[in-house]
Amino acid sequence: MMMGPAGKALAAGPESVTANPAMITSGFTASGGSWNLQTTGISVAGGFSAASDMNFSAGITYLGRAGILRRDDTGLITGDYSFSSGSALAGVSYLLAPWLKGGVSAGLSWENIGEQGGTGLTCSAGLAADLPEGITAGIVVSGIGQAPSWNGIRKDMPTEVSAGVSYPFGTILTCFAGCRAGFFTSDAFGGGLEIEYSDFDLTAGYQYVPGEDEISGFFAGLQYKYTSGGTYTIEAAVSQRKELNWPVFAGISISL
Repeated sequence: MMMGPAGKALAAGPESVTANPAMITSGFTASGGSWNLQTTGISVAGGFSAASDMNFSAGITYLGRAGILRRDDTGLITGDYSFSSGSALAGVSYLLAPWLKGGVSAGLSWENIGEQGGTGLTCSAGLAADLPEGITAGIVVSGIGQAPSWNGIRKDMPTEVSAGVSYPFGTILTCFAGCRAGFFTSDAFGGGLEIEYSDFDLTAGYQYVPGEDEISGFFAGLQYKYTSGGTYTIEAAVSQRKELNWPVFAGISISL
């Protein structure tokens, strides 16, 4: 979320099993946050290195909200129910060339509304390249598979192609840009700057969603890195709608 539309293709870590699996690295990360409709998101992932050129990872994501009011045809409240969705994935990244990595992931997805629910299958495949001049590029196709079934009816999968690129200007400043093309979801374009100084890393940028002005807006993030026998990071990020006084999502992530 710190990198807008470029984040899915470029962000590295064990949690990349849910984004671009080519960027999977060893470690452990946990994140969570909520948005202004009282919906909570949680993600946990762990990865390990099986060889110098291969990394494995597994992760779980959850998005849910409780206390949604149920009403009858006249609008009277008749009770409440909960909604949840998520996925459980496993993936692997592999060094295809000294400058190129590939990765795949697959797992189960689910969706529950009240007492009803269904399960499906979701897969992703991606590439990541370390190019000359410090350029990093990535591309991923995600949301391939079969959506959860509701009484024999299946919704469209959120299949998307995401791409991103970053370019460093010296040791402190990096610019990045990315896009997302959705087959059944909105397209998005965006970019921003990353400033790295001492143990801190700050990003800020703008996301534009054509035809969806209410979900276009700024995003920003702050990371602090601590090294002592290992590397530990804590990140906080926020994504906003076009109206700056209406935050959409805010989250925090811890990695080691």
